[in-house]
Amino acid sequence: MKQNPIHTYKAQLLDYDALLLASDNECSYCLSEREVQIMLAFVDYIAWQTRYIATETEIDRNLIQRWSDNLARKLMSGCCNDGQLHRFTEQGVYQTSEDGGATWTDDSTGDPRNDYVGAPPLPGDPSDGKRCAAADNVRDLFEQYRDNLIEIVGATPAILAIIAGILAFIGVIAGVSGVGIGVGVLFLTMAAEIITIGGTGISAEITFTALETFRCLVYCRMDENGTLDYAAWSGLLADIAGEFDGFAETFFYQTVNGMGYIGMNNAGTIGASTASDCDDCGCENCSNLAHWEVVYGTILEQSPGYLKMQSGAAGPNQAIRLANYTSGDTPECCAVTYNVLTGVVQNQAYYPCGSGTPVFSVPPPDTCMYDIGITNIFNVSFTAEFFFTECP
Repeated sequence: MKQNPIHTYKAQLLDYDALLLASDNECSYCLSEREVQIMLAFVDYIAWQTRYIATETEIDRNLIQRWSDNLARKLMSGCCNDGQLHRFTEQGVYQTSEDGGATWTDDSTGDPRNDYVGAPPLPGDPSDGKRCAAADNVRDLFEQYRDNLIEIVGATPAILAIIAGILAFIGVIAGVSGVGIGVGVLFLTMAAEIITIGGTGISAEITFTALETFRCLVYCRMDENGTLDYAAWSGLLADIAGEFDGFAETFFYQTVNGMGYIGMNNAGTIGASTASDCDDCGCENCSNLAHWEVVYGTILEQSPGYLKMQSGAAGPNQAIRLANYTSGDTPECCAVTYNVLTGVVQNQAYYPCGSGTPVFSVPPPDTCMYDIGITNIFNVSFTAEFFFTECP
């Protein structure tokens, strides 16, 4: 039989054999935030073989690591919930189940990231310079954040210490305390990867080039106030997943996911209020609609590639018209489709890309154009939504 530590050894030992026999049935317990933090401080020890009473049973290192990880995840997943269960999907959507996990529904009102405190946007009128400055500020903050993680893993290479460092960063940006209770579970994979690759691996993955690419992704999703709405933030997550792989994807995706759109907007306010170095980003015009102008009508809602509009007076009629004349004879084109939401439209016309002659009909799907208008000839107001995608 293996020997236990001498009697002067002060650590409390766990009974591995007894734990193997215990069931995996789950119960609910109410713990205060302080009590959760106390328990989290000891979670790492559960994965240490030296914390178990020595018997003839061979201790499975993978199993005790899983015990440790599961306990950390559950302690950071929330408080008492009156029978509700919560989770984050792979796309970062917060969901709630009322039936023990059989069905799940999106729950934006319960999402802890939507409780963050929003900071005022950068000063000044909306402009591309303001938008560029906000993207630069986000990039600079993520560079500092990368360096902090390198220091943490060099000094205390433990999963919970790394998660604590991540949550401290987000807590400051989000203007809240106790942020770990809601979103700490999002960073378990990232912390485990950091343990594996160390500070050298972080430096090799989160390079100057990676940070510049990330800056452009942020810039292309922001509006001219330097802010992201929820739809733009969701689009940014998709952009990150499509652009990066390996640890760089994990680093940017999980951090942006945990910060939420409010935290990302706050990050954009920390630094300069104007900049002019984003011309190299080459944003897709059909996503940010930067060069499309409203000829008639009023924008009610806007997100990447989407406009919801109210008609405006166009002579004796009501109309919505959008046009993109960016450079004379070579306008930038998009595929545009629309739905009338309220009211009636009698006439529609569009200019196909490469043509100076309008077509008076509803645009077929995937028609590439640079000008589109819809009209109600009885001067009755209407609303419509427009969808912009890249030309096929």
